[in-house]
Order: sequence, then structure tokens, then C-alpha cells
Amino acid sequence: MAHLHWGVLGATSSIYHQKLKPAMEAAGLHEVSAEASRRDGDEAPYAELLRRTDIDAIYIPLPNTSHKPWIIRALEAGKHVLCEKPLTLSAADTAEVFTIASANDRVLMEAYMWPHHPRARRILQLVRSGELGEVRSVRSVFTYPSSDPSNHRFDERGAGALFDVGIYCIAPAMLIAGRDHQRVGASAVRNEVGVDVAMTGFVDWGSGLGSSFDVSFQTPHRRVLEVSGTDGILTVPGQHAPGPEHESEIVIQRRDDAHEVIEVEGGNAFVGMIEHFADLIDGEQAAIFGERESFRLASVIDALHAASA
Repeated sequence: MAHLHWGVLGATSSIYHQKLKPAMEAAGLHEVSAEASRRDGDEAPYAELLRRTDIDAIYIPLPNTSHKPWIIRALEAGKHVLCEKPLTLSAADTAEVFTIASANDRVLMEAYMWPHHPRARRILQLVRSGELGEVRSVRSVFTYPSSDPSNHRFDERGAGALFDVGIYCIAPAMLIAGRDHQRVGASAVRNEVGVDVAMTGFVDWGSGLGSSFDVSFQTPHRRVLEVSGTDGILTVPGQHAPGPEHESEIVIQRRDDAHEVIEVEGGNAFVGMIEHFADLIDGEQAAIFGERESFRLASVIDALHAASA
């Protein structure tokens, strides 16, 4: 694994300080060489950072509407880019930034940490091995109460609940399906500027697999993941994302109502994500959640926003 020198655009971000910066320190061979924040709304510090020649990769935790322009500027400055979810706010924009990444021979990755946790990998392995039989449904919930009107999630900068936490509900089902969606349905509660503060929906992945979800800024804290197959129902006690650093459990209810408990090792999903990003730069791995997955996700979110309008 190469020694990466990082630059951060939006260094006041809470997820950067609470999750990503500690993960970079824990992963080893990663060094934050520069951090940039706006000065009274002036984004010139971001451009100054991109001109530095001692930076290999850029991490972007900016408000969602700022992702695309700074992804492009970072890629064109010759930097690899790890950008917070959602990568962009449309499938067309997601396709565009990956095209630019390819043209500049740089790695671009959406910072979705869930697939990099041992429990998530075990869930996907159980499903793909046929342990649950034919998977028929995935049910997921990610909700938390928030009422701060100044928070960017409540206006066009963050663009709502689906963009904020929808990935944790939709992407596991998408990875299980391994294909494009067929159709969607959704109902949303929107605030005075038209941003969704809650949404419930359904995605038809074809071949008899459907997934339902509930995302909200209005209801109590809840994170649920349930996968139902013809031979068993898999549930994750506690919060399914990002996954704990201590040992945890997966529970499978069999057709005869017997319950099997599978113990899974803990891990830091953010460290796993950082290490995977470095491996992509070195050419040592195929992307776990790469261009195809980010585009599929953005396409589903486009369709859900249209269906709930």
C-alpha cells in the first residue's frame, strides 16, 4: 500500500473530524498534509490546496451541491478523489465525473463505508452463497430526528433525507440484486423549500426481488436491515451501518422457525474504506463500490425523487 498524502476540502466537517481523520491515522501510511476551509464564504483556499504538488488524494466532505464542481477540479489537478456520499445529485453528473476521472487516469470513489465492514461482507457472502435461498425482499430503515433549519441537509445544499441517508437503505439491496432497478414508487414529506424531510419507497429489482425503505429527519433514531429469502430471514440486531468495532451478530430465522446466530468479528468500516481506496490507487483490487454501483445508485435516487414529486 502506497503512502498517501491527503488534502481535505471542507476541514470543518464533523464526519471528517469524527470518522475519516481518525481512520486515516489508524490505517497507517496515510498523512493529512493540508486542510482547507472557506473564509467568509470564499472558496479560494480549496483552489490553493489543489495547486499543491505534495498532495496525492483529496477527501471531499462538502455540502452535496459542492461535490461535483470540486470533484472535477481535483481530478483535473491530478488528484485522486474520495468524496462523501452522495457523490453527485444526479446520474448524469455521476457519469460525467467518472468520465473525467478516467480521462485523467485518477481514482474516484464514493465514500460509502458499509461494504467495508466485516459484518456487511458476511451478509453479502451469505446471500450470494444461497444460504437464504432465493432473496425476495430487503427491508431497511435509517431515521433520526433533526430540526435545525440552518443545517444544509434541509435546503438545496444537502437536498434532503434520501440524499443524506438513502444509500444505507438502497445500496445493500442494490448490491444483493447486482443489477439495475426496474421501477420504483415513493411518497415524500417535503419542507417549504421542496426538500424531502422524510421518504418511504419501494424499488423493484426484477426477478422477484423488491426492497422497501424508510428515511426520515422526523422520526426517532432507527437503523434496520432485514433480508428475506425462501429459506430464511436475515436480521441485524442493533444498527446495521456502519457496523461496530466490537464483535456482533447476524440472526437467521429458518423455515421451521429455528434461529441461527452467527457471530461476526468487529472492525472499523472507515479504516477499511480508506485502505481499499489506497489499494485501488495501487491497482491491487477491483472496486467494491465503484463507478457501476455509484451510477446505479444515482439512477435509483433520480427515479425515487421523480416518483415522489
